[in-house]
Amino acid sequence: MRKTSLTLLIGLCGASPAHAECAADSAATRPHLVELYSSEGCSSCPPAENWLRTLHDGAEVVALEFHVDYWNDLGWPDRLANARYTARQQLQARREGGSSVFTPQVVLDGRNWNGWYRGGHLTSPEPAGLALHVAAQDLQTDLHIRIVADAPTLDAFAGYETYVAIVEDGLSTHVRAGENRGSLLQHDHVVRAFAGPLALARAEVRLPLPGDVTRDRARIVAFAQAADTGRIAQVVALPLAQCRK
Repeated sequence: MRKTSLTLLIGLCGASPAHAECAADSAATRPHLVELYSSEGCSSCPPAENWLRTLHDGAEVVALEFHVDYWNDLGWPDRLANARYTARQQLQARREGGSSVFTPQVVLDGRNWNGWYRGGHLTSPEPAGLALHVAAQDLQTDLHIRIVADAPTLDAFAGYETYVAIVEDGLSTHVRAGENRGSLLQHDHVVRAFAGPLALARAEVRLPLPGDVTRDRARIVAFAQAADTGRIAQVVALPLAQCRK
C-alpha cells in the first residue's frame, strides 16, 4: 500500500562505578545495513519480516526493522510504530527522487532494494575506510552512548552523520484487528529507540530505553551515513547483555 527527542550530552564523564560500561569496535570490513519498513497493520509485511528474521547480525550484515505509523488509523495501532521511523522512510524516498512511502520496503546500504523477494543475495563485505567505536553505560531507564569515528582522513567523510538504535529480537503480537486480524506476528531486529543525525567525529547521546525491553535480546546499533546520498560508511553492533554490572 502506498501513502504519500533527543538529549545530547556535553562532556559525558567516564563510567560511574555503579554502572558498567561496555564497548565495541567496527570490523575492518563494512557489514551491509538492511532496513525494513513494516507495520503490523500491513498484510503484505509478514513475508518480508520472515525474510528479515533469517538474517543474523554479524560481520556480513546488520538488520533494522522500522515500524511506521501511517497504518495505525486503518484498524490496528502498531505498538512498535513511531512517527520518527516514518520520517526516516520519507527522507529515504526524497533521496531517491520520490515522495510516496510504502510497506514493506527494504533498503540496502541506503538504497531501495527489491532483491529480497526475488531471491537476491548479499555480496561479500567490502573493506571500510571508516572505523566506528561505540561505548555505552546502562543506567536502567536509559543509556549513555558515545560514538567515535576514525579514519586516515576524516575530511574524506565530510557530509556523513552517525545514528544509533536500540534493536530487539524475539517480539510477538497477537493482532486482533486490521488486515492481519487473528495472526500471531513474530518480529526480530525491531528498532525500539532511535537517535540521529549526530556528529560524525564524536557524538554523545542519552537514549531512553523502553521499559519492556529484554536486555538479553537487545543490542545497540550505530552507523555512519551520508546525508545526501544515504551511502553507509560503517556499522557496529553491541549486545546490551555486555552492559550489565
